[in-house]
Amino acid sequence: MSIERYFNKSIIIKRWKDQGGIKSSHVATGTIDAHLQRAGDENDIVAMQVGATHKAWVDIGQDVKDGDRVVDARGNEYDVVAVTDEGEDTAINEHKEVMLRIYDGHTTKPHD
Repeated sequence: MSIERYFNKSIIIKRWKDQGGIKSSHVATGTIDAHLQRAGDENDIVAMQVGATHKAWVDIGQDVKDGDRVVDARGNEYDVVAVTDEGEDTAINEHKEVMLRIYDGHTTKPHD
């Protein structure tokens, strides 16, 4: 059983590029389908930045890791802070649950 019918957005996954042993910039690794929504109404404050936690649900086979960056179609950039595989033992439908955090200044347009 799949949750693909709930995927309503395309997101770009970016990962740090290593140049000569130094992580220099994020580069796109691909575009995947996902369901993305804000986790709650409250804001988060991390390192003096105001942000909000979001969740994304993606197919179990997608390559998303802690430390990646996610960009949605509106240009909002989210940091991946946790990835959980929800397999057959823990969920009816296999999927990955991705916890995202967006901070002020990581968006080019207003986010939902």
